[in-house]
Amino acid sequence: MAWDPEKYREKRERVLGIQKKGISFSIMAAIVSVTILLGLGVVTVPNAVSLWQTRHLDDAIYRLTTGHAWPDQALAGIRNMSGVKKVTKDHHGGRLVITFDRRHTGPEKMAGQLKEHGLSFALLNRVNHRQHRQITAEEKEAEGEAL
Repeated sequence: MAWDPEKYREKRERVLGIQKKGISFSIMAAIVSVTILLGLGVVTVPNAVSLWQTRHLDDAIYRLTTGHAWPDQALAGIRNMSGVKKVTKDHHGGRLVITFDRRHTGPEKMAGQLKEHGLSFALLNRVNHRQHRQITAEEKEAEGEAL
C-alpha cells in the first residue's frame, strides 16, 4: 500500500508547527473579480439607465416672432398634451424648449396647439434630448469660464 501524504497532512503540520496564514488564492481572486465587476457596474449602469429612459425623447425649440413673452395659457395647453414631458422657457424668456416623446407627439401637433392661441412663432430646432442637454451643459461651462 502506497503512502498517502494527504492522510496525515494535518498531523504533520501540527507537529512541525506549520500554520496557515492569510487567505487562499481562489478567495483572493474572487474578491478582486467582484470588486472589478462592481466598479464597472457603478460606472456603466447609471449611463445605461439614463440612455434607456431618454431614448425616445426629443426637444423642440421655438421662438416667438413678435418678441413678446410666451403666454402661460398656451404653455399650459402644451403641458397637457400626451407625450410632452417638460416645457421650459430659457432664462431670457424668448425661447421655449419642449421635451416630448417622439412616439406619441411631434412638433406639428405642438405647432397646431400654439396656432390655436394665435401666436406667431418659429421652430428653431428639433434635436435629440441627450444632445440638447450636452450642448446646454457645454454652454453653461463656457459662460462660467468667460466670467
